[in-house]
Amino acid sequence: MLLALLACLAVPAAAKAPAQPVQLDQELYRTVVERVREGENFYPAAIDAQRERTYPVQPALAVRPPTMTYGLALLPSTATRTAALFALLFGALIALRQSLADRSPAEALSMVTLAVAGLFGAFFPDNVYLHEQWSVLLIMLSLAAHRRAWLMVGLALLAVLVRETALAWLAAIVVYSLWQRDWKRAGLAAGAIALAGGVWLLHAQFVAAQIQPGDLTSPGWVRFGGLPLVIDALRRNLVLTGLPGPLVLALVAASLAAMLRWGREMERIAAIGSAGFLAALTVFGRPDNGYWGFMAAPFVLLGLPLIVRELRAKR
Repeated sequence: MLLALLACLAVPAAAKAPAQPVQLDQELYRTVVERVREGENFYPAAIDAQRERTYPVQPALAVRPPTMTYGLALLPSTATRTAALFALLFGALIALRQSLADRSPAEALSMVTLAVAGLFGAFFPDNVYLHEQWSVLLIMLSLAAHRRAWLMVGLALLAVLVRETALAWLAAIVVYSLWQRDWKRAGLAAGAIALAGGVWLLHAQFVAAQIQPGDLTSPGWVRFGGLPLVIDALRRNLVLTGLPGPLVLALVAASLAAMLRWGREMERIAAIGSAGFLAALTVFGRPDNGYWGFMAAPFVLLGLPLIVRELRAKR
């Protein structure tokens, strides 16, 4: 069921019509932010901008949710928006480090460094306009807040409202909480999923109200890209960028297994969410959707320091 939900929620907002020249999604999203800042309503502005670039506008999931756009429209320029992204990035890393206060300094530093390697996309020009960059930082804050159920679930819900594929980690909170018989947190997370679904239905109605005859429809996104798309997505972690595909898969598989075997609550939830997200990528996504991997890149190698710790303990 999770894979089916991710299939619906993983529709690329910027899938191009086949005969059109390559365009940058960031340019589209920046245009929409500027139009909203100038006073336009999000839905007419977003759909008009997609029409102008011959981007599909239906089904409703071809239009990204307005959460990030409204937030960025409060700030006057790309420079201030980038500064806000960097502030959130460093805040998330500080929160991650504080959540690792009970680990050895070397292990904590290694985990934070591996997380940073998965966040390098935030430093590319105009990536402040990619929803993945904001959503993944909210996921990191959510994981760092795992000792406070309401805060963890609230931040994960906000991540989903920014980028729908964050649903994998909200679902992971449900799965782990049920495993641990933490009924309160499981209920909170399940309620957050239901709320996100309701918000999406409202989003779909607003989009449908703007559709005109002749508007482009997104082609199917069930492509069964398999492991090649997964490998491409995983290379959004700088450590994995230049490695051969089999080694990428081996390192990530070992890391996720270590997180589940020797990790604590934060690592286990991160592993469950990452594994679900990567499994979905074997079915859903076009060959040019590897950038979706930014959503999982900071988390997939957090188990490597745990492997090192266990190997040292056996000496």
